[in-house]
Amino acid sequence: ILPGLVLAGPVGFLAMNVLPFVLGGRSPVRQWRVWLVAALVWAWLRWDAGGVVGGLARVWVGVAVLNVVACVILALGATMRWSGWAGVWWRMFLLGGGHVVALWAGWRYGWGWAVAGGGVMAGLYCLAVLRPGCQWLGPVRRRSGGREIWITIDDGPDAGDTPALLDLLDEHGRKAVFFVIGEKVRAHPELVREIVRRGHEVGNHTMTHPQGTFWCAGPWRTLREMRECQEVVFEACGVRPRWFRAPVGHRNLFTHPWAAVLGLEVMGWSRRGFDAVERDVAVVLERIVPGMEAGDIVLVHEGTPIAKEVLAGVLRR
Repeated sequence: ILPGLVLAGPVGFLAMNVLPFVLGGRSPVRQWRVWLVAALVWAWLRWDAGGVVGGLARVWVGVAVLNVVACVILALGATMRWSGWAGVWWRMFLLGGGHVVALWAGWRYGWGWAVAGGGVMAGLYCLAVLRPGCQWLGPVRRRSGGREIWITIDDGPDAGDTPALLDLLDEHGRKAVFFVIGEKVRAHPELVREIVRRGHEVGNHTMTHPQGTFWCAGPWRTLREMRECQEVVFEACGVRPRWFRAPVGHRNLFTHPWAAVLGLEVMGWSRRGFDAVERDVAVVLERIVPGMEAGDIVLVHEGTPIAKEVLAGVLRR
């Protein structure tokens, strides 16, 4: 091993390690890039050396491959920030291109490969859109960014709950973000005006709240759901929401490109109690309150039999 280590450090190898600091200047990023290229050239020249030297050459090639993969992933992540039709068509191209590759693999190597490829794409898509906090398709705000605990209230406005929730918030001197549904805003515009009048914020929660199908909606339907809610809220209270929350948190492939066009930022949450389906207040609060800390975004709902009790329990905390 010792002779191999000695041979691994000839003048050329030492020069390769000095070169990045000479050509890279004071930039660590530039130094690393020069170092990686120089090491890759050295590895190519010493690939057949055998022993420790050959092993080191293979290690450097592996490092280079990992860096290339990382650059591809970062570049793909950057394209997920493209807005409007550019972002929509790019995402459709990625989805269609993946299916073309799977079909080609099935034609070339057997249809088992096509089925496997389709299964992988379906699994990745479901992970990306059905996990409310997943960042693969674009940024999702899950923390307040400061020491404040943000209270967010979904599925309003509600003629029975909204006034009572506003009174509760006033009693505790707290503000909230009300994520409203466009159809309910159209039915109760006075409640949205009251939310704004009392100093709270209104968020976009789609026009019709298609909780079972929004995750697989196409680009045109996605835009319609988001834009119509935006317009109805503006007509009701003169304010354009700056936050968007998908029904049940299930975004789809096209949510982020249209959110950027409409001036919206996608918000998720860090704590919830499933109060839209659970009817035991104690169970809901047990999921939310213990461990609640600075920076949390709390999700609760109105229009449920326990809305007032749940919000009161959160506010007491």
